[in-house]
Amino acid sequence: MNAECRMKDKSLSRFTLHVFTSSLFRLLFYLLHSALCILHFPAHVSRLKTLCLLCVLSPVCAFAAFESVGISARPMGMGGAYVALADDTNAVVWNPAGLARLNERQVGLSYLELYGLVNYSFLAWAQPLRDKPNIAFSLSSSSDTDGLYQELVLAASAAQPVWENLSLGINLKYLSSAASIGEIAVGSGRGISVDVGAQYALARGRLMVGLALPNLLSYVAYSREALKHAEAASYSERLTRESRIGVAAQLDLISPKLSDTVAAFELTNGSPVFGLEHQVRNASLRLGWRLTEGVSRGLTVGLGYRLGNFQLDYGFVSGRYDSQTSLFSVTLY
Repeated sequence: MNAECRMKDKSLSRFTLHVFTSSLFRLLFYLLHSALCILHFPAHVSRLKTLCLLCVLSPVCAFAAFESVGISARPMGMGGAYVALADDTNAVVWNPAGLARLNERQVGLSYLELYGLVNYSFLAWAQPLRDKPNIAFSLSSSSDTDGLYQELVLAASAAQPVWENLSLGINLKYLSSAASIGEIAVGSGRGISVDVGAQYALARGRLMVGLALPNLLSYVAYSREALKHAEAASYSERLTRESRIGVAAQLDLISPKLSDTVAAFELTNGSPVFGLEHQVRNASLRLGWRLTEGVSRGLTVGLGYRLGNFQLDYGFVSGRYDSQTSLFSVTLY
């Protein structure tokens, strides 16, 4: 009985932490989303909640936990073609080497409600250091809308120029997950993973090349001891290794009239994505296209506006099967 109570307390603590990190963006999401076109999804999509829980409980499920999700509004507004452009707190997710280009302290927050099924929250703090690697610390959490499954990722990041125009970066991540049915905890996971990245600047920084290898090293151990009739009380896995390689160019390389426009191309796990960003004073207009194999294949658009030390970004991602989702991000300088 005591062991069961402790498992309940741990599950409640994880869920409470997720609610804390996402509460700010829930309010922002619903206020802004009410002004947009309310989009409907196929009825069968709701069954994914059950599939997500089964994936946690089954060691042979084809879908890995801690799957990378484009959680930030600015990158996803550009189709996700951000590995070469990353130079802010989003670099923690897209390419840690981009932190080396950071020239001011930043706090970044992002919220995503994925297809009405899973909520993602992201909080990052990044600090440039003189004559030392720039550093960042971040917390990301996710939970399905019924609270059946939660994930938590804590990351420490560092990046530094190492040779002429070459910068390298690294993420060290602690991973935690918990699955429950009602108030009964049925499984949990703990692990670590390492991401590495690189950026190289050409043409005085107007042409950038980026490479990121998420989950280059990883190990996650799962426990299902609470399930009396589970096939295995524990098992482990390595997360799916991913890759991103891309280029980004200021279009004034073509014409001086395009000095406020950036174009980016990237191969995400071998699938091409494209993006454009155009600056109009303090505002940003973004457009992208994803040719990925997942649900989020298609057009993306985004908007951004900076007012003093505050920036708000919005991204809209369309996809297959009439699936669409919105992302919101806030950056404090």
